[in-house]
Amino acid sequence: MKHFNSPFKHAQNGFTLLEMVVVIVLVGFLGLIILDRAWKFRVYAEEAAVTSIIGNIRSALGLEVAKLAVRGKIKNIANLHNTNPMNLMAQTPDNYIGEVDDTSNVEGKGIWYFNKSDHTLNYTVSYTDNFKSNVNGIKRTRHQLKIVYTDNNKNSRFDAGIDDINGLDLVAKEPYRWIVEK
Repeated sequence: MKHFNSPFKHAQNGFTLLEMVVVIVLVGFLGLIILDRAWKFRVYAEEAAVTSIIGNIRSALGLEVAKLAVRGKIKNIANLHNTNPMNLMAQTPDNYIGEVDDTSNVEGKGIWYFNKSDHTLNYTVSYTDNFKSNVNGIKRTRHQLKIVYTDNNKNSRFDAGIDDINGLDLVAKEPYRWIVEK
């Protein structure tokens, strides 16, 4: 067998150590970027889930108001003021634990519960580092049913028999927001 002399060297098989280190550094860097994005997306997902449930409750409230209006019982909306809005839902979220008298027994993150003592619907936040609120203690949202009315006597409060009831809304008791740096 005759060997030809070639001006080109034969190609090496495999990576050099330097090439391997460069690949590992690049893969690690890309992994960090993906983890950072995933971290942000879980916060966005929690915010979206809370917003969705609040929207579902508002839809249920609208249906209840419409039902009462059709039956000529619009004044009965006032009776719903301090009630649990989850009771109007056809199906409650899987992370709803029910009504509680003592909030010191509430444990866990990412759960909904109705506090019977202050008539608020609460959500305990899972990713607390990205959540801002004025509520003391456990980081949570607090919502309450509010009668929507026309203030006929201009005293800034609902007066049954004087003010006209227009509907019912679920409102945040304190402002809150999720913050994710870009």
